[in-house]
Amino acid sequence: MKKLKDYKRELKAIDAELLTLPEGSLIKRGKFYSHLINQKRTGITKNKKLKRDLSRREYLLFRKKELSQIIPTLEGVHDKIHQVTDKEVINSFTGAYSEMPDDYYYHPSMEKWIEESSKENLYRPEGLKYYSNNGTPLRSKSEVFIANQFEHYNLFYWYEPKLKLKNGITIYPDFAIINPYTGKVILWEHFAAFHMPGYAEKMNKKMAIYLKLGYIPFETIIYTFESDSGNPERLKYLIENIIL
Repeated sequence: MKKLKDYKRELKAIDAELLTLPEGSLIKRGKFYSHLINQKRTGITKNKKLKRDLSRREYLLFRKKELSQIIPTLEGVHDKIHQVTDKEVINSFTGAYSEMPDDYYYHPSMEKWIEESSKENLYRPEGLKYYSNNGTPLRSKSEVFIANQFEHYNLFYWYEPKLKLKNGITIYPDFAIINPYTGKVILWEHFAAFHMPGYAEKMNKKMAIYLKLGYIPFETIIYTFESDSGNPERLKYLIENIIL
């Protein structure tokens, strides 16, 4: 489950991003879109960027309002409330916002993420012999089970990404999953080849590196083993309680 500090961190990020977005709202009359600010309307039908920014702002304002209820609840101030999903939030919008594409509400980092993750995996491509339900090439049947769960939840994931960190270190996790609305990335490492000599030692070294880089097990990185990949309920639990 998400912790109080995670929600507070998200709220702080929302406030920072809102400062970069234009004030006002998006409205529509007939076939034409306008930017309404201080009772003044300006036509923006062909201005894709401004329509995207105003849509993103509307999502952030909704999420900020929701967090203002969630945080006091976790602090024990208010009674428990029902938290809606991001998709439910988008579907609840009316007027001009209801006609905007889903990606207009995405975090700014998503455009680069989609571009990078769509590139062909050039690392030992001959080993990509298995496929997920959506056709993603993978190296093992165990990873297929995991990827199929990602796809079941419509998650954006990247298989074996090359991630360059700010400190100059490059890492290659099995999966990286991103929340398209918040931009938060969760890494996923699957360990299964314990039949290979020295595998356990390599696994422990890899875990130590992730910890040194600041990745917290089952908060910002998920570890699974062979028994997990064959257990759909375990995979669903990890996805629903850590990623979503």
